[in-house]
Amino acid sequence: MSLFPSPDLAKAIPPNTPHSVVHSLPEWKDNVEFAKSNQALFDSLETTYPRFVLHPFVKQFIAPLFTSSSLKLNKKVLSASNAEDGTCCLLFPSRKTADECLSFARRQFPHSSSRFSLRRVTEALNPPLPYEIFAIFFPVDHMESVMKFWTFAGGGVSTRLAEQCLLHNSGVLQPELHIGIPTQADHLFSEYYRKNAPLSSVANAKDAIRMRFSGIMVDGGNIRGVPGVSVDDIYLYPTGMSAVWYSHQLLAGTIGLRNGFETLKTAHVNILYVDSYKLLGLASPGYHFFTNDTIDGLERLLEEGTPERPAILGLFTDFPGNPHLRSADLPRLRALADSYNIPLIIDETVGFHLNVQLLPYADVIVSSLTKVFSGLANVLGGALMLNPTSRFYAEFKAHMVATYEDTYFGNDALVMEANSRGIEKRVSAINHNAEALADMLYLQSSVAGAKDPVIQEVFYPKYQSRENYDRCLNVAAAGAGIVDIGYSCLLSVSFTSLGAAQVFYSALRCYKGPTLGTVFTIATPFTAIAFPPEKMEWVKEHNLEEALVRFSVGVEDTEKLLSTVSEAVKAAKQWAKSLQTK
Repeated sequence: MSLFPSPDLAKAIPPNTPHSVVHSLPEWKDNVEFAKSNQALFDSLETTYPRFVLHPFVKQFIAPLFTSSSLKLNKKVLSASNAEDGTCCLLFPSRKTADECLSFARRQFPHSSSRFSLRRVTEALNPPLPYEIFAIFFPVDHMESVMKFWTFAGGGVSTRLAEQCLLHNSGVLQPELHIGIPTQADHLFSEYYRKNAPLSSVANAKDAIRMRFSGIMVDGGNIRGVPGVSVDDIYLYPTGMSAVWYSHQLLAGTIGLRNGFETLKTAHVNILYVDSYKLLGLASPGYHFFTNDTIDGLERLLEEGTPERPAILGLFTDFPGNPHLRSADLPRLRALADSYNIPLIIDETVGFHLNVQLLPYADVIVSSLTKVFSGLANVLGGALMLNPTSRFYAEFKAHMVATYEDTYFGNDALVMEANSRGIEKRVSAINHNAEALADMLYLQSSVAGAKDPVIQEVFYPKYQSRENYDRCLNVAAAGAGIVDIGYSCLLSVSFTSLGAAQVFYSALRCYKGPTLGTVFTIATPFTAIAFPPEKMEWVKEHNLEEALVRFSVGVEDTEKLLSTVSEAVKAAKQWAKSLQTK
């Protein structure tokens, strides 16, 4: 597989992939504008991560609601956000999710709550059986705030469901056969899908996803490191962020219901996925933040509580963290959780279960299947897994049985299952390439003692709290067929100056956009896209570097990958040298 230069601004990656979850942002300034929610850029997106911005298919899907006489809305409306009568809407695949959005919106605007409404719009939009669609209508000037629920709870209507309804309503016969995978013979993924045709049964696809995620092997054993692992304890969600959202709802609906626990905050160790903080800012009492260097502070906080009345609602960590790829001391966190009777929730998206064995330490595992599990960046999905040996298992299981609903759209499941076949070989190749790139860049860094460097530091599990990561390496995964257990796909590089980082990024001849875990190498200036200018104070408080480029490494030829990145480093060095001669 070759490396490809990033397409023009706002185009899909890879090209001609309507359901791609990543669009091209080829220059540093493009990322800054995206973080600032530049509307002109948003309007030009050929595709996008559907949580961040309304996907073109979803915008088209919404339009009929504003031409339906039964709804008595403006007939000239073409999208979800430009109704002349001042009304707009968002669509959800279940009444429960729509109710959650409605409750959130009314909390945000208590003085205008009567202007928010929920309607079942299944007949108007005509989805395939047995799916239903519910709409939240609200004033257009509240769109930015209400959109936060769509973004950070991750439960909005699927782009594939929108496309299927659009095809059906335009007269296409058997729209259910169009599941949104590339059909062009020269597409980057055409050969893969020729060899890995999706299943026809949604139920079988979901079963296969759960089995693959569970780590259960053919002989009945499992690579998760815990006895009693069952697919019945794995819950699929439409997005990874939805799995994170419902992990917080799980705590709030169990431990949080106890008398006096309603205002308890959670605690985090190392930087979590950035949207987790935005979620918590919307729908929780808040959080305490700790790092590997301040665990003693976490312990002092926990000492303020007791096992009967703990000081926090739960403890969260991403393993490893993103973008610094630091791994928490899980044995110590597990011991603290046991001592103070608090659940430990671990997001394994980046490390991935074929590389690291985390369930022995976690009460709950969450993961974005969109990333490494899928690998092709053309479908969303998430998973939540309960540890059957957890002291909280009975309570958590009862909550899930009572509250869980499967809103994962069938066509998304069909594509996810097809994408995740042969994942062991793919992960091995990614591990090999990422380590080779990290090693090369580390030797050119200031931290390694390089002469006249433009690279300050390389953030990669091998070079950041390595002992914490290595003790969790999943040696049992060899039994599942993985050849090269390692440090996964992600690494970040900080530069000695913002200018050097910008020149490096511009000179890169690979895909550039905001995602990770893909079969293709893709880079993003993490801080620039994750945080708009007004959030720079938060960035400084959490020691995030502004001059940071994050790589998600793919399966390309190793030497081509290294030479491509070396050329970008060379460009940054030439730029830095030119400043010295002026």
